[in-house]
Amino acid sequence: MNSAADEPAAIEGAHAAAAQSAAAAEGNELAELLGELQRLEQLLPPAAREHLSRLVAPEQVTHATGIYPPERVTALFEGAPPECNESKEAAQARIVERLRFLRSTRLKQPKGRRPGSRDLRPFTPGEIAKGLKGVTVPRATVYYIFDEGRISGTETIAAIERFFGVLPGWSAYTEEEALTQFLRPIVRQLDVLDQIAGARARGVTKVAARSTEDLRGDPNAMRAIFSAFIAANKDGAD
Repeated sequence: MNSAADEPAAIEGAHAAAAQSAAAAEGNELAELLGELQRLEQLLPPAAREHLSRLVAPEQVTHATGIYPPERVTALFEGAPPECNESKEAAQARIVERLRFLRSTRLKQPKGRRPGSRDLRPFTPGEIAKGLKGVTVPRATVYYIFDEGRISGTETIAAIERFFGVLPGWSAYTEEEALTQFLRPIVRQLDVLDQIAGARARGVTKVAARSTEDLRGDPNAMRAIFSAFIAANKDGAD
């Protein structure tokens, strides 16, 4: 019979096993998504395939996920294993790196000027602190986060993420989690097209297409894919 002293070790082991199982499940999902994306891409007409290539271009994926540089995105698409260093230090470094990425890519447009890349600049720590919703954060705290890499509380990090237009937790995503979150809605929408094609092959002429509002990356690109797909199928039917 196990003694009481053995119970904490057993519980810790169970938690570790559960974490490994969850990580494995996430990895399996990413591999499945990449495989399904490749399969579904082959079913698209050329015009739709072109729109899809822009939607999942490395630069676009980098901007949406924070996985940098774009060459790293290319490697992941080609089957390179995601980074698996999940030490506390690595996780904190990733959060700081992603927050700095947001600041360098989500730039401020000065008021009273016409949109132009020459006028864009990073938000200052004071502007970020002033623009945070739901929390009061001193300018100095924001400065320490971005300039010295000091991690603050989770509420502060989440508020900064919302300020830059991403979901809370975005900065903490591993490569695997970030790419999975990006690809999941895209593959889901492409699967709808696959179902439409199957329905038309069976003689069904009217099908309901799912909304693209859950596709945060670029809903306009996905609508263009839908339009190109439907147009190609209409021409084929004629």
